[in-house]
Amino acid sequence: MIEKRIGATGVVRWRVRYRTPDYRQRSKTFARRRDAEDFQAEVRRSLHQGLFIDPNRGKITLRVLWDEYERTGMGHLRATTRAQYRTASRHFLAQFGRWPVGKIEHADVADWVTALSKVKGPSAVRSTYRVLCLLLDHGMRTRRISHNVARGVRMPRQAPARERVLPVQQVEALAVRMGREGDLVLTMAFLGLRWSELAALTVADVDLSRGRVRVVERATEVAGRIDVSAPKSRASHREVGVMGSLRSVLAARIEGKAPDDLVFSSPEGGYLRNGNWRNRSGWFDAVAELGLDGITPHDLRRSFGSLARMAGADLRWIQKAMGHESITTTARIYAHLYDDELDAVAAALDTLRTPVTGVGEG
Repeated sequence: MIEKRIGATGVVRWRVRYRTPDYRQRSKTFARRRDAEDFQAEVRRSLHQGLFIDPNRGKITLRVLWDEYERTGMGHLRATTRAQYRTASRHFLAQFGRWPVGKIEHADVADWVTALSKVKGPSAVRSTYRVLCLLLDHGMRTRRISHNVARGVRMPRQAPARERVLPVQQVEALAVRMGREGDLVLTMAFLGLRWSELAALTVADVDLSRGRVRVVERATEVAGRIDVSAPKSRASHREVGVMGSLRSVLAARIEGKAPDDLVFSSPEGGYLRNGNWRNRSGWFDAVAELGLDGITPHDLRRSFGSLARMAGADLRWIQKAMGHESITTTARIYAHLYDDELDAVAAALDTLRTPVTGVGEG
């Protein structure tokens, strides 16, 4: 029902009165009758379709909604992912934490993204924006808002991935320079393990008689603690072939250890931490002396894909060996390694042609 109301100053207002599905009476006032009629039509349509959202439910602040999402919507996530989400939440809660979730508009999110892009890189902006979208999706599922106003906001352009892969000569030189820790360098470069997978590797996971290493766990540092869990995806749970020259390296590392012992451990016998290992092992001095400033242990894993391609591996094999869940990920990272096949395919196509005289002649 629409009511015409005239205030003490003679200003006309139009009030829409309606009942929610739980028979609570609500009202909203407009300056123009047309706006009141449009709102009334929208309320009737949403009630008829069962999509009505009580505006009062949108009065909850984004901070309260986040606390609820963290408590009830993140239990299935890994500890590392939950920690990443919490870090991301600081950025949008600083801006919108006290805002009623129903008052946040698409333009507000767009302005926030623009401001954040001035102080954060494209990857950080994209990951933070993604968590905000997930939070507002939770708001939709819990019927606090009717739609996700963050969807469709344009993201800053992402710079091309940093290409830091080492040829085999540089891998060998780095391993020699690292001395006692050189076997870790060789293992990462020739097995393609993630750091967390290497840190969790036990003696029982190494089967040198078959030439296989099984990846069944990962050990990730989260907020100063080591979280040990299954690999990040089903594809990450895999076996990797061990080249003959690496078997003796691993054999020396596991000699005298029990099956449950870690292959690579800290001096105290616990799980390796990436930062601690680089500081203790002389990593920074080694890469500086070899002119490899900026190289990280993860670049050794990426080098594995390049070296495997040079050895004749196709994209599907590299995907499986590196534990990528989607071959799209593998293609995005290593597509440039297949440029030589462009010429080969072009030459092969040329052999299929029967030259036709007169074509292209003027």
